[in-house]
Amino acid sequence: MPRKLLVVLPSYNEEIALSRLFPQFEQLAERLEENLQLLVVDDGSRDGTSAVAQGWRGSIPVEVHQFPENRGYGAALEAGVSQAARQLSAEDLIATMDADDTHPPSYLQGMVQMLDEQEMDVVIASRFAPGAREEGVPWHRMLLSRGASWFYRSAFDLPQVRDYSCGYRLFKAGLIQKSLQQHQSLNLGAGFYATGELLLRLRQQTVKFAEVPFELHYERKPTASKMPKIATVLGTLRFLHRVRKQVKKHR
Repeated sequence: MPRKLLVVLPSYNEEIALSRLFPQFEQLAERLEENLQLLVVDDGSRDGTSAVAQGWRGSIPVEVHQFPENRGYGAALEAGVSQAARQLSAEDLIATMDADDTHPPSYLQGMVQMLDEQEMDVVIASRFAPGAREEGVPWHRMLLSRGASWFYRSAFDLPQVRDYSCGYRLFKAGLIQKSLQQHQSLNLGAGFYATGELLLRLRQQTVKFAEVPFELHYERKPTASKMPKIATVLGTLRFLHRVRKQVKKHR
C-alpha cells in the first residue's frame, strides 16, 4: 500500500491563494507514488478560506481544521503538524508549506526523492542553498529572513541547515510522532518564529537534514503579508535567548 503524504497548510485569509493552489496539487498527485492529502488549518480567517477548502471537489482529500479566532501562525502550524502525526503511520510523510501561493507544490516531488535517496529525515526548501533565488521580496522581509538565519546558525548551527524561517518542509511522520511522545506537545510559540522553533525541537533527536534550492517568487502572493514584523523580530530574539540559556544550563 502506498505511503501517505499529508500537506499541512496554515491559512489566514487565503481564499484566493487556495483556489490557485488546489489545481497545482491535483497535477502533483498524478506524478507522485504517495497518496496525497491536504490539511488546511484556518487560523480564524475573515474571508472564505474554509469554504474554498471544504468546497473543493478534486481527487485529493482536503480536511479543514478551523480556529474560531486568529491564534497566530505558530498555533496553526502546531495544530496541523500534530494532527497529521496522529493520523499517519511512522513511515508516512508530513509536509508544511505556506498557503499564499508562493510555495509551488511541484517542489515536493524532488523533496520526496531527496529524502528517500539520501536517507534524510527532514528536507527544507531553502532560499539560501546554492542555486536558490528570491524575486519580488520586500527588503525588510529579506533582512528579517537573513537576520534570522544568521542568529539561528550562530546559536545552534544544525548540520546542513541554512534556512530556518522558510515554512516549506518535508518530514518523516515518525520524527514528529517521537517528539510528541516525548513531550506531549510541540510547544511552539504563536508567532512566525515557530518555523525555526520546530527545527530546534527536533534537534533533541538524531536527525539528518537536507536542503533543496528554492526560488521564491513573492509577486505570486495575492494578498498583503500577515506577518507582524516587529512582533516577529522580538519573538524570535526572546525565543533564541531562552533556548540558549537552556542549552548552557545543561552543558
